[in-house]
Amino acid sequence: MKNTSKITLIASTDRPGSQTALISSYLYKNGVEKSYDIDLLDLSKIPLDWLTNSEYSEVGQHEKLSEIQDRFFSKKTTHYIFVVPEYNGSMPGILKLFIDAISVRNYKENFFHKKGCLIGVASGRAGNIRGLDHLSDILNYLGLIIFPEKMPISRIYEWVEKNEIIDPELKKELDRLLDDFRRF
Repeated sequence: MKNTSKITLIASTDRPGSQTALISSYLYKNGVEKSYDIDLLDLSKIPLDWLTNSEYSEVGQHEKLSEIQDRFFSKKTTHYIFVVPEYNGSMPGILKLFIDAISVRNYKENFFHKKGCLIGVASGRAGNIRGLDHLSDILNYLGLIIFPEKMPISRIYEWVEKNEIIDPELKKELDRLLDDFRRF
C-alpha cells in the first residue's frame, strides 16, 4: 500500500540562524532524499507585521499569512512535525501566536484528526520536555493526534558544530523518528 502522507515540518522559532532551523533543515533534506511529500515552514521567515490583532477576524488575516496557511495547513497535509526550542521553560511565544493566527480561518481543516510529532531543542539537560507538554496540550485541544514518541534533544551545542549535526547517533535517531512518524 502506498503511503500518501503529506508532512509539514515547522521550525518553531523566529530566531534567525537557530539550532531549531538546523534540526528542521536536516529532517527536511532527509525527507526529500527519501522522496517523502514534505514541506518546511520556518517561522523566522514570517514578518511579524503579518501577525496582528486583526487576525482574529477571518477577513483581517494578512493575505500572505492566508497563503502560508493554504500551502502548509491544507486538507492534503496529514502530518506535522514541530521542532520546538525551549524559551523560558516552555515554547516560543511566536509559535503560539502563529497557531492562534491560523486558527481563525479553516479552523477544523488545520489540525483536526491529523497527526503531530514533537521534537524539543534545548541547551540544557531536559530537551524542552515541559514546552513539548505545553504544546501537546494546545494541539490536543485543536484535535491533533500526537505521536507518542516525543524527542527531547538536550545539550544541543554538544551535537552541532559549524552549523552541522556532528553526532551520528542523533542523525540516526532523527532519521528513525521521521520514518516511524510517517508510518503513524
